[in-house]
Amino acid sequence: MTRAWLLSLLVATTAAAAPPRAWLGTFQPAPGAIGERCADCAKRKIAPVAGSVRVLTSGDGVAPPEGPVVVVSPLLGVVARGKAVHGQVTVPWFDYDLRDGDDGVLVLEGDVPVGLPPATPADARAIEQVILHDDTLSGVRRALVGLELGVVDIDGDGVADFAVTYGCNAWWDGQCQSRGQFFLVHRGARWVEIE
Repeated sequence: MTRAWLLSLLVATTAAAAPPRAWLGTFQPAPGAIGERCADCAKRKIAPVAGSVRVLTSGDGVAPPEGPVVVVSPLLGVVARGKAVHGQVTVPWFDYDLRDGDDGVLVLEGDVPVGLPPATPADARAIEQVILHDDTLSGVRRALVGLELGVVDIDGDGVADFAVTYGCNAWWDGQCQSRGQFFLVHRGARWVEIE
């Protein structure tokens, strides 16, 4: 084996192992597509609608992707493929949750395969510990009551690579102040919040 061959094998292996980049986005229903949001709904209230996703700049300052993307809402079981243009992705159909704070999505760069396996009990416990230590929940275990969790597998091994939660996202003065989402990525052996 030559040194050049080994170097090319290393580069190819590293490239194959690199996960696709992910951004956070918000789904916006087409104008007039829905009525009022549901501020006091305890359970999902789904409205199938068309709309668009606004892709946000990542926490490390990377601009939204341009070109093919996959929009994923594991909580709602939605996977939509589209094309990002200037930070916007047109989506012809989306199961939209009318509850406040449940309009965030993951946006994955490229045409990656996406699976939505059930979360394992070990992943659920690890994810709960991560978000429990977020300043907005102040370590209050009661803030996790009713937490909804969905996970995303992007490499076909059936193991969660990303996770999205919905539940209390701000605890203060002995009660939940608002409901919303946390987004996480599985890095090595641990879960990390996506900023």
